[in-house]
Parts: sequence; C-alpha cells; structure tokens
Amino acid sequence: MIDLLTILIFGGIAVFFGFKLFTVLGRHEGHMEAPSSDNVSPAGIGMPGSTSPLRPAFEGPAAAGLEAIAAADSRFDPNEFVVGAKRAYRMIVEAFAAGDRDALSDLLAPDVLKRYVSAIDARDKRGETVKSEIDRIKSADITEAEHHSGTARVKIRFEAEIATETRDETGKLVSGDLANLAKTVEYWTFQRKTTSSDPNWELSSVSVA
Repeated sequence: MIDLLTILIFGGIAVFFGFKLFTVLGRHEGHMEAPSSDNVSPAGIGMPGSTSPLRPAFEGPAAAGLEAIAAADSRFDPNEFVVGAKRAYRMIVEAFAAGDRDALSDLLAPDVLKRYVSAIDARDKRGETVKSEIDRIKSADITEAEHHSGTARVKIRFEAEIATETRDETGKLVSGDLANLAKTVEYWTFQRKTTSSDPNWELSSVSVA
C-alpha cells in the first residue's frame, strides 16, 4: 500500500514538471521571446561576446537591404520608418505647393531641393499660385532598400489621392481643380548617413510609376 502511494505521489510530480516544461519550451510560437532590453547594452551590439535582442527577420523584396540597414543602425525600424515617410510625404507636397523653401530645405537632398526651388521660382515669375490637398494616402510600401558606403536608402511606393489646382495672378484657374481628386502613384527614395548622429532622413529622388 505504501509503495503504491509513493509511486502515485512521484508520478504526479513527474507529470507536473513535464507539463511545466511543455508550457515553457513547447509553445508553438515559432521563436523564443527576445531578452529584456535592460540586459542589452546598445553600445555592445555587434561586438564579440555581446548579446543582441532577437527579432523576426524582415520579409518582402527589400528584406536583405533592410537587414543591412538595421545592422548599421540598431534604431532602424521599417514600420516606424513608413509612418515617418507618410508624414514627410504630406509635408513635402504641401510645402512645395505653398512655395515654402525653408520647410523643403530640411526635408530634401541638395539635388532634389535645387529642382524644387527652380520650379517654385519659375512659378513665382509667372505669378501663379498652387494649392494641393491630399485626401488620403491609400498605401505606402517599401519596395527597395540598401546600405552602401555608409548611406542607407529606402524606396517607398506611394499611392495617394490628391487634388491640385493652379491659378494665375488674377485668380483665374490655369490647371487642375480642387474639386477633382486624382490618383497618383510615385516612388520616393529617402536616404540617411548611418555614420551621422543626425537621425533625420531626406528625400533623394522621386519617380512616377
């Protein structure tokens, strides 16, 4: 009787610990949880013997480039980047329409800024004013990414609905109409020196689909 009771007790203990091991190691989550950031020194990432937080691999056509950028800049996050790029898209479109050169100078690479300012100057000489209203940005998707010679570049495909109109110095409508939305598809490339302490990105090229 005593032997049977002992077997049952130790059998119950074995089942209990077996269940606990399953709940810790047998979860079908696909990956282990990342260690707490409190145990990771940002300055030690990439150094021999250092411990880096685990994260899911990037996916999609730009995955390799995103991995390269993240390796050079541990703060880089594609999702946050897209959110910031959408804000920049609105700011640049609105600043260009308003002829706000100062706002554009903080957002555009020198070559792009030169072209935008030239277009604004030509418009001013004609006495024209432009208004642009973005109804919505339907999508913003990263299509390409690379890190080369200390510079990160990310290309985003923007699909938006925008209304634009141009009027002459008398207020007469020259082109466009704010009452009519037009679908636009453009590819914007942003770049940043990963060796710089400046976290801001700048628009380096624009192409139409």
